[in-house]
Amino acid sequence: MKIHILAISGAMTTPLALALKSNGHTVTGSDQNHIYPPFSQILHRAHISINPKLNSISPDLVIVGSAYKKFKNTQAELSFFRNHKIPFISATQYLAANLVKKNSILVAGSYGKTTITAILAWILTKSGFNPSYFFGGQAINKFPSLKFTSSDWSVLEADESINGLDTQAKFLYYPVKYLVLTSSSWEHRDSYKSESENRLSFIKLIKRLPPNGLLVYNTQDPSVKPLIKNAHCQCVGYSLYTPKHPFLFGHYNQNNLAACFTLCTNLGISQESFKTNLRSFKGIKRRLELVSIIKNTYFYDDFAQSPRRVKESLLTLQKLHPGKIILVIFEAQASFLQYKSSIGKIADSFKPATKVFLGKLSFTSNLPKSVRTTSFDYKLHLGAKLNYLPICSDLQNLVLSSLKPGHILVHFSSGGLSGLKTFKNIIKNYKLKTKIQFSCPVTS
Repeated sequence: MKIHILAISGAMTTPLALALKSNGHTVTGSDQNHIYPPFSQILHRAHISINPKLNSISPDLVIVGSAYKKFKNTQAELSFFRNHKIPFISATQYLAANLVKKNSILVAGSYGKTTITAILAWILTKSGFNPSYFFGGQAINKFPSLKFTSSDWSVLEADESINGLDTQAKFLYYPVKYLVLTSSSWEHRDSYKSESENRLSFIKLIKRLPPNGLLVYNTQDPSVKPLIKNAHCQCVGYSLYTPKHPFLFGHYNQNNLAACFTLCTNLGISQESFKTNLRSFKGIKRRLELVSIIKNTYFYDDFAQSPRRVKESLLTLQKLHPGKIILVIFEAQASFLQYKSSIGKIADSFKPATKVFLGKLSFTSNLPKSVRTTSFDYKLHLGAKLNYLPICSDLQNLVLSSLKPGHILVHFSSGGLSGLKTFKNIIKNYKLKTKIQFSCPVTS
């Protein structure tokens, strides 16, 4: 089959394109004129044609990614395919129809989804379940983020956002038998007008669990407990997983591992088998990932955006590197951070950091000034430790001048090419700087 994917450069659509091609389909895709790493590199290596002329492809099916509305060309292409009566379906609905199986495991919540789903996919694969699966990240082990199999098991990262062609929360499109619920915090403010509306989506999801299903829920998140009463199946809580892991550390990863352990043991996987298979899982890229060590200076890259997750990551680093100075580059990109009310706890979150370098605030919505976050709000909360540097070169130079051997630098960002590029340049130039310093002869 010839399949064309609109908004192909995405956490769901790029892995889907690779899986479809590996299954023998002819795959093409459209996106903005310039797509960026890592998706551009992944698609190029797979020899998947991007932005071909429409009259040259004649697809049998068009899959529409969530971000297609962001670009004029993909919006125009969907109109073209509609006019030419070519069948189309959202990426969400395609996975619901083709990847989700009889024994469907969904992982939902406002944090931890990617790591938990990836671990479950890894453990179940190693345990012989041969599941179909999808998670929205890149595993350091380099196993694919999306895979179709012939078994009746599936594991899916299930998002509550509403975008693209979707008219309800993504997770409400997927059949569910087993549900892991980490939280129900209101983070997708572009999808829900109120906290109660957000909560209602999670209630609908829980009510869809069958009597012979299972709800595995986070006992440490206060937003979850009130929802449990809506379940008509067995409910099992999880808190912390205490055995040490060489790649997954910190309170939040102990919590993620507890979710996986609880579900797997309830599926009949022995504790010993779980532990044995878990040891070989190296984690997810950009989840407190140690990317470089230069002259006893540690560089970490992390996806965290919410005050709670930032705090947990910094406390983890504080425990890993006791007594060391922690510097932070923070890119506030998550949509919920554009609201003043979302950063009320930011001072407490950044307490372990000596300095915070805040990148450019570039939210595109037209929120009134009374509710829209500005750099002055960050300054109000963080005081002298905040350095607001909207120009990348200024941020890079100040960070470089502040870094010393023995320091920790952590980069918090949920995406964005310029910020990632700046972070890589800092590492590159710091390496050069320290090489020059330590190669200078000592004179008396």
